Amino acid sequence: MSNSLPSIVTDLASTAIAPIELVFLGTGTSSSLPHLDCLTAPPDREPCSTCLSTLTPEGKKNIRRNTSAALRVQGKDGNTTTIVIDVGKNFQAAAVEWFPKYNLRRIDAVIITHAHADAMNGLDDLRGWTLGGAIQSHIDVYVSLPTFREVQRAFPYLVSKEFASGGGDLSSFSQVPEFAWHIIDDKVPFEINGIRITPFTGISTPVRQSLDHGLGLKLHGAGPGQIHPYFCFGFIIQDSMIYLSDVSHIPEDTWKVLKPEGKDPPQVLVIDCLRLNGHTSHMGLQDSLAAIRRLGAKRNYWTGFGHEVAHDEYVTIGKATEGSHPIDMSNMTETEKRGVELIEEGKEVWVRPAHDGLRVFVSSDGVIRDETYD
Repeated sequence: MSNSLPSIVTDLASTAIAPIELVFLGTGTSSSLPHLDCLTAPPDREPCSTCLSTLTPEGKKNIRRNTSAALRVQGKDGNTTTIVIDVGKNFQAAAVEWFPKYNLRRIDAVIITHAHADAMNGLDDLRGWTLGGAIQSHIDVYVSLPTFREVQRAFPYLVSKEFASGGGDLSSFSQVPEFAWHIIDDKVPFEINGIRITPFTGISTPVRQSLDHGLGLKLHGAGPGQIHPYFCFGFIIQDSMIYLSDVSHIPEDTWKVLKPEGKDPPQVLVIDCLRLNGHTSHMGLQDSLAAIRRLGAKRNYWTGFGHEVAHDEYVTIGKATEGSHPIDMSNMTETEKRGVELIEEGKEVWVRPAHDGLRVFVSSDGVIRDETYD
């Protein structure tokens, strides 16, 4: 459990494709939405319509917690298996809202994309599942070796109970979550109850070793002042869905895994799109559309939003990529106009913004539906 050494996950044989249900638990960037500074802004500052809209029922889709998702797939034992991707800073609030609504309870596994706070700081909240066996005895957690080491550094008690401290009626040892750690590697498939998952690396932001500040975050023996990329996992689920958040670039060797020669593209792609313009560690509109067109998935969902573009504005921009919707820019917001102008000529695609609580279903024969756009 939490004080055991992590297992190393190795490649496994391919499995049959099962229907997938994807629940977006969060679709916002690290700061999440709304921003407190926007809600409390003085009268002389230009108001943030996206954040202020969250105070009204019409703006609910602009409430965006840290990017996270739950997958439900029938496992090889015939039971529904629930896999959570990322547990960030406000995972607890997301779980409180969406788990009861969608009849989610047990978490069979957690897979972590990278070692930033918006992906892993909610690990401690998982004590709500394992404390005293409330829901289950432990949770299996799948991470890269660098992420595991960062958990060891930031939250040593989540790996070894000897570092636990606390009080209350129970011993401090019993106050921490119970985890079984598993180390996963780039492009090496693994299985969770027969569900095949292939991790792959995207590049987030460059990391300069000279800015280490003594935290022990040296990468691959880099010398002072050298810049190396910060890697973030994406995941291919059952060869029918790809989930990729928190990246600004997809390396060319990763494309060989995402789009292997002779194989059909996946049914669904979930991809990062922070705002209209690009960012050091996130894709912007043009980058995400280029990746969407190159991959060729049937349906594409943006995630990882800031507050620069509202949900309805993303919907308008997404429709403009299809070619089947007439474009009347006279009634568009200035943000929508800028977004449409950024769309370069190319293959028509279906893409829409995800939102917290959106559910997407992929059947075993490839039929896709969701509860907002269908």
